[in-house]
Amino acid sequence: MKYKYVRDIFLDFFQKKKHKIIPSFPIYLRDDPTLFFINAGMNPFKDYFLGYKKPKFRRIVNIQRCLRVSGKHNDLENVGYDNYHHTMFEMLGNWSFGDYSRKETIEWAWELLIQKYNIPKKNIYISIFIGDEKDGLSMDKETYQYWNSLTSKNNILFFGKKENFWEMGATGPCGPCSEIHIDFRNEEEKNRLPGKYLINKGHPKMIEIWNLVFIEFFRKLDGSLDSLSTKHVDAGMGLERLCMVLQGKSSSYDTDIFFPIIRDIKDSLGNIYKKEFYQDVSIRIIADHLRALVISIYDGQLPSNNGAGYVIRRILRRSIIYATRFLYKKKPFLYKIVESLVREMRILFPELENKKEYIKHVIEEEETSFFRVIEKGYERFHHLIIKTKEKNKKIIDGKSIFQLYDTYGFPIKLSRILAKKNDFSIDEKSFQKELLKQKEKSKKDNNTLIKSDWIKIHNNQFEYENENFIGYDFLEYEIMILKYRKVENQSVKKRKDSYYELVFSKTPFYPEGGGQLGDTGFIKNKIDKIIIENTIKENSFILHIVRTLPLNIYSFFQAIVNKNRRIEIEKNHTATHLLHFALKKVFGEHIQQKGSSIREDYLRFDFSHYKKITTEELNKIEKLVQELIFSNLFLEEKRSFPLKEAIKKGCLGIFHEKYKEKVRVITFGDSSELCIGTHVKCTGLIQVFEILSESSISYGIRRIKAITSKKAIQYLKSIHFQYKSLKKILKYPESPIKSFLSLQIENKKLKQEIEKGYSQKIKILKKDFLLKAIQLPFITYICDISNENKTLKTNLVKKIVLDLRNEVSNLFMVVSFIQDNKIMILISISDSVIKNKNIHAHKIIRKMADHIHGKYWGKSFFSMAIGINIDGLSLVLKETKEYLKFFKNDDGISF
Repeated sequence: MKYKYVRDIFLDFFQKKKHKIIPSFPIYLRDDPTLFFINAGMNPFKDYFLGYKKPKFRRIVNIQRCLRVSGKHNDLENVGYDNYHHTMFEMLGNWSFGDYSRKETIEWAWELLIQKYNIPKKNIYISIFIGDEKDGLSMDKETYQYWNSLTSKNNILFFGKKENFWEMGATGPCGPCSEIHIDFRNEEEKNRLPGKYLINKGHPKMIEIWNLVFIEFFRKLDGSLDSLSTKHVDAGMGLERLCMVLQGKSSSYDTDIFFPIIRDIKDSLGNIYKKEFYQDVSIRIIADHLRALVISIYDGQLPSNNGAGYVIRRILRRSIIYATRFLYKKKPFLYKIVESLVREMRILFPELENKKEYIKHVIEEEETSFFRVIEKGYERFHHLIIKTKEKNKKIIDGKSIFQLYDTYGFPIKLSRILAKKNDFSIDEKSFQKELLKQKEKSKKDNNTLIKSDWIKIHNNQFEYENENFIGYDFLEYEIMILKYRKVENQSVKKRKDSYYELVFSKTPFYPEGGGQLGDTGFIKNKIDKIIIENTIKENSFILHIVRTLPLNIYSFFQAIVNKNRRIEIEKNHTATHLLHFALKKVFGEHIQQKGSSIREDYLRFDFSHYKKITTEELNKIEKLVQELIFSNLFLEEKRSFPLKEAIKKGCLGIFHEKYKEKVRVITFGDSSELCIGTHVKCTGLIQVFEILSESSISYGIRRIKAITSKKAIQYLKSIHFQYKSLKKILKYPESPIKSFLSLQIENKKLKQEIEKGYSQKIKILKKDFLLKAIQLPFITYICDISNENKTLKTNLVKKIVLDLRNEVSNLFMVVSFIQDNKIMILISISDSVIKNKNIHAHKIIRKMADHIHGKYWGKSFFSMAIGINIDGLSLVLKETKEYLKFFKNDDGISF
């Protein structure tokens, strides 16, 4: 049964059971700070389970793209090595929000597996929750009753909380679950050992494919359970695993999801492919990881150095490590396979074809960048081996390896491989010690938030509505506090910082979102005035951050937004829309918003574009935005506009909430965007728009920072003042630019004259040094050590001594001089002397640096030391004369 057919059967089956089919949400979660990616099909529906939102449909079915590579759900190290784990997978999900429960869920699951997918009954095993004494939960008898009516008792097993009690997290909705396992061993294996003995034992041919979760409790902060007034069902089945079972394959990599891509990778390798174990593992890893990368980039997440972007970069780099080590790739390779992957996936993801070239560009650039890291890392690692050999050791310092990993991005896995290849080992203890230090430091920077349970104030008098924000129309409003909770901010430094989060009956305060900062202001009554420091959104609640609670928390309050701050933010927000419109006008439709930050003092706009924007293009963009401002375009706002119609009309925006049928559309003239933020009533209020900078933040992503209104006027006045000051300095020329260019030409001529003088000085000093040379049978010996040389400069002497070592084939030269009250010692040695006499500059300078109480660096042919002990020069001179004696004797002693 083909992959596409398996999908279609599932959706069609539940559609006939009156479920609403919705598309997959993007794999990258923009609005959930607790997760980087969707790692389970239920993630987008948390608000429904928590009771924060009322779903439009009580029965829903979809196929959700998921990624599991970090945190609690981390399958990364298993990928490629076993037969069913993947980084990105698709979850077949059906949900009931307060509608059906165990009976329908179990009967429908059985019907689908037996009648539609034709899986033999004897191969299906069920696990059921046995209960938990600590939580006061008894065995899930109702689930057992329904399963017992469908299958043999021998195929039903009981497990505890670890296996059969699902929880969203430390707190939140939870409940017992029933897992469906499939035994797809051959008959001989089944006769030898019944399948029930292999459940939850990690057997590769006894796998769990479907989890039926009955959400009926809420786990509180103190660990106790409350029964939910509305009970839900969350049922999720792994599509890749199901295809493996239905297609009779021993591995999901052999199904039609992966096999065509794996075949193309093998074909591209040619004679390199030898059917070796690690080569096959590498190919599976590349096929899996590339699928995850393509979908993540397609859904809007790019590789970067932090957050979700770092996860994507880590997946890509893991692929490259295996490609270089076992497939012998030395240059970018993965991006070429994108073509194969898109060919296989475009039937289900047609938009992939349009984004294919962009995805290839992103992956190729990342590969190129990482190959540079590897190349430089190899050089630095080779240097570490040399240093370790010099100390007659075979264990490489873990601290140095950590620096290679942390500072230069060289993977620890590669360091271990290289160490083993060269018959060395790494001091793992010191490496882990440095890694632990880094983690502790990171903890100090990341505060730990401890959130208390909510305390409800007005349980029955007021009902919280999903859309209680009234800030589009009001900046002041009479409100009541519905509930609050205390939040403690605890860091490793034991610094405590607490605040409160309040939920109002209605609120004029805009919560941070859509790039726009949250509102500030205050609430007041006759007794209290409480400052609102910030406004954020968590799930469907708008939370107002305060330091203290009012004395009478039950009373009415007047909520007042900081009007001046809001107005400046609105000007900048509207300006980002105009900027987005202008960018598309200038560069074309490939421009897509990739993020924004809208504050009261500036705006920042990130967008997709492949090359640096020229000054002329920036001027054109700036001019176009300014024209839109001067046109004084009036705001046209549609708060409940059909999403499908908005897309048809070409409204701009990030369509990451495809399940929403109604959206808010903001229009200024020809610029229309989906937007939840607040805006000016007409563009003329912005007054002035000025671009401050344009830069790259990652491959294919550019960033423009700009200011508007008062800030822009102040900035332009400052520039005008500087211009007037410059004119004054230049004695009021008709054209300051021409005068400045004239000064540049004059400066260039003066530099050339200085260069001539510099060259002449080098010639004179070279002659002086050569006059001091002592000719020996195999050595030209130059020694100029004195505390009198105070006119020389480091760069000048360095050039001379390096020139002389190239001009004099058998040079041994030591020079010292005083610069800025510090002693400089330089040693230069010709290659022939290094080879014949085994003399190395960096070994000699090490002792000399001790004499002058200084530091040193360099290589075998040139080294340098800087110190502060002038008296030590006599010892340096004495040591240098000893070398002269050895050279005179020429007795074969090497140094």
